[in-house]
Amino acid sequence: MFESFQQQRVIAYWRPFEGLRHGLCPDRPPYPGQERETLCGLTLTVGIPTEVEWLAPTCEPCWDDARSRRDAAARAGGAS
Repeated sequence: MFESFQQQRVIAYWRPFEGLRHGLCPDRPPYPGQERETLCGLTLTVGIPTEVEWLAPTCEPCWDDARSRRDAAARAGGAS
């Protein structure tokens, strides 16, 4: 019953950039003006996204990396 209340780790922070939503490493939350590397290897300056920018498609390489991280975390959690 309490499994649903267990703290879950952030796998990636998502931010629109150049027409796609990219994943950012979850080491710290992104703030406007920061330069950050995406999961697919791009470097971007975090901005303040508009509502329309959030509708952009997701970067496939970022999605694949985030999914791999999620699956690895699930396997590690199941092993304990």
